Amino acid sequence: MEFQISMKDLAKSHSQTLKICNELVQQFRIEPTTEVRIDFAECTFIYPDYALLLLCTIKYIESLGYNVKGKIYVSQSSVPVNYLAGMNFFENLQVKLPFQVDSANGDSSVTIQRYTKENQLEVLNSILKILRDKSSMNDNVYTGLDYCFNEILDNVLNHSEEKEGWVAAQYFEKINSIRLIVCDYGIGIHKSLNIKHNFDEEEAIFKCIEEGVTNGKGQGHGLYATSEFIKLNKGWLSVISGNKILNVSDKETVIKDIDNWQGTSIYIRINTNVEVDYTAFTSKNYDYKEKVFGDMFG
Repeated sequence: MEFQISMKDLAKSHSQTLKICNELVQQFRIEPTTEVRIDFAECTFIYPDYALLLLCTIKYIESLGYNVKGKIYVSQSSVPVNYLAGMNFFENLQVKLPFQVDSANGDSSVTIQRYTKENQLEVLNSILKILRDKSSMNDNVYTGLDYCFNEILDNVLNHSEEKEGWVAAQYFEKINSIRLIVCDYGIGIHKSLNIKHNFDEEEAIFKCIEEGVTNGKGQGHGLYATSEFIKLNKGWLSVISGNKILNVSDKETVIKDIDNWQGTSIYIRINTNVEVDYTAFTSKNYDYKEKVFGDMFG
């Protein structure tokens, strides 16, 4: 049996990507010998976060013991194919393309990376360096991003009960914007918080950005700080877990139903040219900006 994935459909929205990813998981539960067909026909553009959600889903299916195999239909002239090749999408799928590709994204993107407890700091610093070097990011925005990104990476390893997470990012110079996503296929926010609490699923995903709410393995500050950063920056935060997505902006905080995501994904979009007061959400015990730039310049 075959499962067809049209990348032009997957690239429409996060909700559409999640729908396709959930259908893929359910297909393997029904028919473990399913062959996957990934087709790039008519796909003219794709964001890295959509591609990483698909990659993480395939890694999850493999973690369940299924052998994911099939074919990828690509064209050498396809911009998305070249772009995702430069992002190491195919390499992480362990797929070798039949032709050489030229990266269509230059040096403004962060390749899709797997991270663990052992290389978390290395991955964090490498990503921040690229985003710092390639964007005209305000120092206070950079300070906020450094703080929140570190917290998000920590959350995956501390709360998901998985030993790895996946991350990708892209800077878009024309609109002064960074898109960044961190994915895992762990136990999810509901189960994690209910180690200590008794929330239903909607309560759990709403409470996860509330200061001090934790499962006991942390201080309950990371997603709270990120949500405050996003509001001040007029950016966007999506917390995706289970059957819920929490969207946060400076205008509203809303929860919507989605097709199931097996772990947790944190997506942020920040404006590099909108200044923030980082002291509103970083540590009250010391100036985090001094620490960041002290570490940077010794």
